[in-house]
Amino acid sequence: MKKNKKKYVIIAIILIALIVALIVTYFVMFKKKTSNNEIDNNVTNYNSPYEIKDNTLQAFDLYFMQLENNKKNMVYSPLSIKYALSMLREGTIGSSNKELNNIISNYDIKTYDTTKNLSLANAFFIKDDYKKNIKDSFLKTLKEKYNAEIIYDSFESTDNINNWIKEKTLGLIPNILDDVKDNTYFLVNALGINMDWKYVIEEAYTENNNLNVYDDGHRNYAGFGVSYAHENYFVGVDVINDDYYPVLPFDNNRLKVKSVEFASSINNYDIINELGESNIRKIVGEEYEKWLASGECGGSDETTEELLNRYIKELSKGYKDVGTSTDYKFYIDSDVKVFQKELKNYNGLELEYIALMPRKELLSNYIKNMDKDKISNYINDLKSIELNNFEKGKITKITGKLPLFEMTYDLDIKSDLEKLGVQSIFKEGYARLDKLSTDKSSYISTIKHRANFEFSNEGIKASAATVGGGAGDMSCEFDYLFDVPVVEIDMNFDKPFMFILEDKKTKEVWFMGTVYDPIVADYE
Repeated sequence: MKKNKKKYVIIAIILIALIVALIVTYFVMFKKKTSNNEIDNNVTNYNSPYEIKDNTLQAFDLYFMQLENNKKNMVYSPLSIKYALSMLREGTIGSSNKELNNIISNYDIKTYDTTKNLSLANAFFIKDDYKKNIKDSFLKTLKEKYNAEIIYDSFESTDNINNWIKEKTLGLIPNILDDVKDNTYFLVNALGINMDWKYVIEEAYTENNNLNVYDDGHRNYAGFGVSYAHENYFVGVDVINDDYYPVLPFDNNRLKVKSVEFASSINNYDIINELGESNIRKIVGEEYEKWLASGECGGSDETTEELLNRYIKELSKGYKDVGTSTDYKFYIDSDVKVFQKELKNYNGLELEYIALMPRKELLSNYIKNMDKDKISNYINDLKSIELNNFEKGKITKITGKLPLFEMTYDLDIKSDLEKLGVQSIFKEGYARLDKLSTDKSSYISTIKHRANFEFSNEGIKASAATVGGGAGDMSCEFDYLFDVPVVEIDMNFDKPFMFILEDKKTKEVWFMGTVYDPIVADYE
């Protein structure tokens, strides 16, 4: 594969848990205004099917997508949610601790060194006049286990917290908080990533590009193309020019959207062995002599024997050739299409983007019935573009277009967690944050999770806040093209689909989402 231009991926995650200890009078007012401040014992149990067994894809990761299955663009970060809940658990005892353990009991926190490509940061912001209420043992745990910064602030404005979050998320989340005056402390998890694809999906034209030009007999392709000498076959991908992206009809032509295109060709057809060299020589020789006799283009000085020797040599070169416009893996059957593409390795960290599109049923119905084992099996069955992975005696042509998309989504995380059985930490008088604060009235008033995600040819930007045969001529030269058996695989993602961004090695999910409305093509 030829070397592609450098492209980048920027990913940023923030999770903010706003933990507020309110004065007694406000508690009373809150009780009067709130119709449901009781624990739902029908929800809370300590044998949850969503308990996290390890760091691989879990039912917990899929839960939020299934619960908020509203047929629209959505994105969230299971990694960020789990990280924040783990930090919160450190400050709990009793029922509050049991509820969190019921979900994240076996979750293993992994820390990362901060580099120019990765920033994983935690902070505990404490209001100056509340400092005396925070337990030293909790601060010690945050610093030693989570490498968290302990920051004291007057909370007169949002500047310090917002600026910290902006810095740790590579500037992608500049102003997440509007007001902090009534709060006493904030527990923040922020993750920022700046990474490149291994290879760009589709070449873009620049004045400095040294692009190859391919001709399929009808048009030129600048960028990527595969043809085999004397075989009636071609596949190609043109370059992106002047920000004009290929148009993809989407969702039964409901939308025409911008996309990026890819293609591959795998030649497992041994044409000389299949047709027989003597048979090829007979057919081509007869056609060549007819062409010479016709006097077209003045004929040729090449004898029939010379022509046939050259022809056979050139014809043999296509067999076992593998060509691809970019790196990827895929899986396809009658029910789904799956596409995978990797990011570069940074200090041992390898992330991969996986898109999954149901072919028969609606995405919303598919999500209702999906489970982690089914998704994991699809990922395990992904094919790389290698000769042995494809049908013998055929040429396989893979073509596909991937929609460009961007979205922002606010997860109703507090309600979602309560339905999972995590309830007491949100209830005045029930929260047991005894290992966090000496203030017995402390409880979590708000937990936010906002995420945005952009898939483009340049990469991914994301942030989350939780917080036939015949003779012919080309340029007056004789040629005879044999029809060849071709298996065509259509990998267009032209219907609503879901996606996952995960650690390639550990299979821990960083982002999940659904795409119903990609970027509309604003040109003909």
